[in-house]
Amino acid sequence: MSDYNNAIEVKPLPSYERVGAALPLWTYGNEELLELEYQAFFLNSWQMVGHTSELKKPGDFITFDMWRDSVIVVRGKDQVIRAFLNVCRHRAMRLLDGKGNCGGAIQCPYHGWTYHNDGTLLAVTQAENFPDVDKSTLGLQEVGLRVYRGHVFVNVCGGGASVEDTLGAVSQEIDLYAPETYEPLQEPTFEIWNCNWKLAWDNYQENYHIPIGHPCLHRMVESTEEGVEFSGGFNYGYFAMREKFSKVPQERRYQELMPCTDHRFPAGKGRKWLQLALDPNMGIEYYPDLFALFQVLPLGVDKTLIKISTYSPPNLSAEEKEMQAINLALLDEVNDQDKTLVERIQSGVNTSGYQPGPLALEESSVYSFHERVRELIPVTRLPKAPLRGTLHQENERLK
Repeated sequence: MSDYNNAIEVKPLPSYERVGAALPLWTYGNEELLELEYQAFFLNSWQMVGHTSELKKPGDFITFDMWRDSVIVVRGKDQVIRAFLNVCRHRAMRLLDGKGNCGGAIQCPYHGWTYHNDGTLLAVTQAENFPDVDKSTLGLQEVGLRVYRGHVFVNVCGGGASVEDTLGAVSQEIDLYAPETYEPLQEPTFEIWNCNWKLAWDNYQENYHIPIGHPCLHRMVESTEEGVEFSGGFNYGYFAMREKFSKVPQERRYQELMPCTDHRFPAGKGRKWLQLALDPNMGIEYYPDLFALFQVLPLGVDKTLIKISTYSPPNLSAEEKEMQAINLALLDEVNDQDKTLVERIQSGVNTSGYQPGPLALEESSVYSFHERVRELIPVTRLPKAPLRGTLHQENERLK
């Protein structure tokens, strides 16, 4: 297997005194561009697929679908967790769906080729049809896998900074939440948003829209000065509970209950929400009462799959469970609001003759992401889309 632990430095970026222009509007509706984005960003990034608590026994597996690609993560008989392309080596049949336990073997539902759960080929049905087959060369194709503090990541093509380099930059913050102890809270939810994937990710990265777009959050929390924007498309920040309680009963109750989580943290380190954003598509959120993963996955140029996974710390008190239930309801409320916002923006970017305004300083992470797009896909620097059928050629010319 190739080396998936690429040595790419992750370092803090200086604060912006001003930010530049956003991406041109044509980049939010171009089919040819989506192909380049998928290759540059998604196939070469680490994607969180789940948690080791979902892979306790040999044969336990999780599948992860990303547009045209799918990965199986499975614990082998030898207790090692591995990741493979979710396709049979014979005729590319998709092998598994969802998650569960496959026992000691993975069998193709088309012709019955069977693989050990370590990926090696166990048996070929009607082997007389393959007189010269060498089973040792036809195991499942392994892809990059890393486990960080219980979180399981895969990388289909192996590009980008390593998980250790990226999340290691905030290891002290993550350590406070002891995520390796978590258990699944509920089944992941999947929503289809009618927008370009970049609009969903732009929206996730900035807090400028919170006072208007998310009044519930604005009443409960405020941004703090704790936070850093790093090179390589990674930033983090904290939200702290407001001293003034919300007048909305559910929100106020959450604020009132917050002290009951103090026992999980060193003095002065609790009562905050930690939010990490990893380009191109992962929002990692640590709350005192739960963990949430917000994942943006393209399905088409104006259709995006939003996957939301939640996990819980162990041994919660009754009060902490009450907090957790309120938080889950708030997450649903906020995601519904974001869906409405970005779908309306998708309609807006298609408006003929529209000229976009400037980005705010509070949208600096959006600008940094757009700069990464321009760096990796230089054709996006053009103010107008190339003629249909020439985008890939023009991108190569501009490299």
